[in-house]
Amino acid sequence: MSLFDSLTALGFAVVLGAVHFFSEQIRLPEGKPRWRIISLGAGICIGYLILHLLPETYQEAAFLKQWVFLALLAGFAFTHLAEKYAYKHAKRATLVHELKIIHLVVFFLYYIVVGISLADKVETGILDGVMFLVPIAIHTALSTSALARIHGRVKESIAVKLLMSVSSLLGVALAIIVPIPPIVDSFLTSFIAGVLLYVFVKEFLPEERKGEPFFFILGLIIFLAYTLAAYFFKFPGYPGV
Repeated sequence: MSLFDSLTALGFAVVLGAVHFFSEQIRLPEGKPRWRIISLGAGICIGYLILHLLPETYQEAAFLKQWVFLALLAGFAFTHLAEKYAYKHAKRATLVHELKIIHLVVFFLYYIVVGISLADKVETGILDGVMFLVPIAIHTALSTSALARIHGRVKESIAVKLLMSVSSLLGVALAIIVPIPPIVDSFLTSFIAGVLLYVFVKEFLPEERKGEPFFFILGLIIFLAYTLAAYFFKFPGYPGV
């Protein structure tokens, strides 16, 4: 991994950490503008997941067979079970402290994994790293929002915020210092694809009357147009170019 790629990956990890640190202050406007922003973001992120990340997982399956999909399933199941556990114990005041500890440990380890995969994406191509960073950053903001719905406004101490914010940075540093075998990178990417699949379908897509279909379609078109432009005009740093 070159020095430039290493510094870029570390910079992206800092951005992701900042999103987590300041996620409690993120406020979207109420009413239609809120759902337009969410629908547009959902279209872009779903486009990335289906047109880029899942096909990448499928390509890895040519070498790792069905085992790579086991990691995809593990990521999906992990997110679902973590959310269900939190909801089922949300009203039991005696377990609030334990829930916070579980949340801290699980997401600290998760973002270390994200950091390792982020370093791999940046080494593949800068634009690949950017495309990976954006949905992960959205997921980071959404995870705090989800916890707020369960426990009310989440109040983390500065120490906890800093610890969670540097976890992806530690993952990038680990990937730089210790060469990660390609097979491990493939499994980690598939795991994160499973997490994002659950988050974007379950948490990010507006339900029932909520949402703005036009802006969702617009988001899909934006990502599709970007993908086609990158392919035909051979954007430097785009994976596969």
